[in-house]
Parts: sequence; structure tokens; C-alpha cells
Amino acid sequence: MYAIPESGTRAGTLEVYYNSSSGKNCALTYGYGSTAGTTTFKAAAIRVAGGSGVIDSGHYAHYAGPAYVSASGKCIDVSATAGNADRYLSGAHCG
Repeated sequence: MYAIPESGTRAGTLEVYYNSSSGKNCALTYGYGSTAGTTTFKAAAIRVAGGSGVIDSGHYAHYAGPAYVSASGKCIDVSATAGNADRYLSGAHCG
């Protein structure tokens, strides 16, 4: 779990999962504080590092995602937005 943004007033939580059976990574963005349970812009995006990917975004009350990418044995880039706050992970969850 990663706070959105990395520092300052938290607006959301980014969660990243890996399913070894399917070889897929998954990203979800949850609201926190003022963005939890209220319809605000939320986005979850995931891709194989440096490649193309998948995004789920919109005005959601609870969460954006899940967004999936097949990344077995590779690093991923993940980004999340909750309200006006962003978080980006580059070259993460390699394996």
C-alpha cells in the first residue's frame, strides 16, 4: 500500500497486487479522508515498465480499478490519482 501523495495530506491509497497463477499485476486507487466515499476523480494506471498499459479513471465514490497488466518477470510502472493528489511508481514490483 502506498499513500497518495507520498507526503503531505493523504488523499488516497494505491494498492498493487500480483497473481502468480495468472502472471498479472493489478492496481487499485482508493479514496482516503476527503476523497473517501465521495464522488471525486480517481485513477489507477499500470503498465510494463516503459510500455503501454491500462488505465481506469473517472468520478468514483470509492475506488478506481482494478487495472491489470501481464508482467510476469518484469518491472511495472504504476500511477494513481485521488482528487488532486498523484502518486507514481517507476520500475516497481520487479519479478
